Amino acid sequence: MKKTLIIAQGDVAKLVLDTILDKYFSNDYYVVIAKDESFIPPKVPSSFEFHIFDYTSAYRISQVVNDDIVNIFLVLDDESEIIATYKILREMSKKTRIVTAIEQSTPEMQADSNLVMLNQKLIFANKFIERLPNVPLIPRSFGLGQGEIMEVAIPAGSIFAYRHIGSIQQKKWRIVGVYRRGELLLSSHSMIIQPNDSLLIAGEPKTLNDVYKQIKSDIGQFPAPFGRDIFLYVDMSLSNEHRIWSDVQNALFLNKHLKNNKLFIHVLNPCSFELLDNIKALESKNVAVRIDYTRASFKDKITQDAQKRFGLVIINKDIFASRKNRRVLFELSIPVLKTGWEYIDECKKSFVILTKNMGNTENVASIVFDISKQLNLEVDVYDYDADASYHDEIMQSYEELSRIFERKMHAIQTDSKNPILYLQDSFTPYLCFVPFERNISRTKFFSFISTDVHKIESMNNKNPQIFIPLPKEQR
Repeated sequence: MKKTLIIAQGDVAKLVLDTILDKYFSNDYYVVIAKDESFIPPKVPSSFEFHIFDYTSAYRISQVVNDDIVNIFLVLDDESEIIATYKILREMSKKTRIVTAIEQSTPEMQADSNLVMLNQKLIFANKFIERLPNVPLIPRSFGLGQGEIMEVAIPAGSIFAYRHIGSIQQKKWRIVGVYRRGELLLSSHSMIIQPNDSLLIAGEPKTLNDVYKQIKSDIGQFPAPFGRDIFLYVDMSLSNEHRIWSDVQNALFLNKHLKNNKLFIHVLNPCSFELLDNIKALESKNVAVRIDYTRASFKDKITQDAQKRFGLVIINKDIFASRKNRRVLFELSIPVLKTGWEYIDECKKSFVILTKNMGNTENVASIVFDISKQLNLEVDVYDYDADASYHDEIMQSYEELSRIFERKMHAIQTDSKNPILYLQDSFTPYLCFVPFERNISRTKFFSFISTDVHKIESMNNKNPQIFIPLPKEQR
């Protein structure tokens, strides 16, 4: 029979034993060694045996410890006794798991992989920290205890509030459940997160820390949660100098106005040394320039960079024209800005086209308003249907987000003018938002006769366009 040995002395040991006797006495077989007979309860359960003697005596312990003992707990209030008893036990067994609480351990104890040492001061400190406001709750009594599981409350102004769980990008982390009004709800794709909910999330500790900051931060945080940096790629073998320099200016503008950490300018196939010098001169604390002399294609280069956490990738129409490039961008599931003839700093409004497939794409809507808020743009939402069967429910969700983000929104509902023609004829400089659907990554042959409005819109080179990745189940 497998047994657990508890060597007990002091107030903490008494509490531990009382709890086991009260709640867990039937879960295992316990052998208890103590010096004080007060540790023996009036009624001893059949799953317990008690021994009263000096546990620092190697001879006396050897009479109790045998191969049936698989776990040993040293719950003692005297650290010198802990060290002495530990040495005796290790002489008897090198591999038995021992758990104790000690602050001044020996080198031998520190090197022991089968010894679990609890730090009482750290435990107390964590308990205090967990009760501070705006600090995530991290369980440390199960799992790895490294922050891979976290509970985070949703404040009213969070970018996660009023969103379907399925609309939130969850890379290297997951929303496992939602605590709401004292009840645990298992997460589902369609569940809407409400203010004052608490999310139970799991994933990589570093990623969860970033997610926590996003949840607690004010609205207007793009490029989070995708990443924190902007990456501009220009290819001198494809684009002329004017086009490249325009792309650089657009990237610098966004680097100044969005809440990103840094702008990385990647120059592929360099050939104009004067332009290279001008670009290199832009290097600063917030701008890094990388020149690639390997003659790598954009597809190869961005594949190499895929391990980086892209917040936003900026390219022009020359790079976007390649189906291979569009496909790799689609598969990477990152936001992509395709620059247009109009400069982004000249844009006065954002533009998004509603379709029947956008009912569950809150990810698109929230990013539209997030970026619009940071760039101080009004939002035009174009709802076109030849039969006047408008998308009222989707429009209502946009109106709700416009109030949350405090953005002025114009709802345009029409059965007469196609949105593509509207954009072509408009004198308003628009920043367009397009859901990055799979069709866009495919060949453009016959796109001009396609009924997919977003695919046709992706061919628009007049306006700058931000392609927003969709959750995998919606792609």
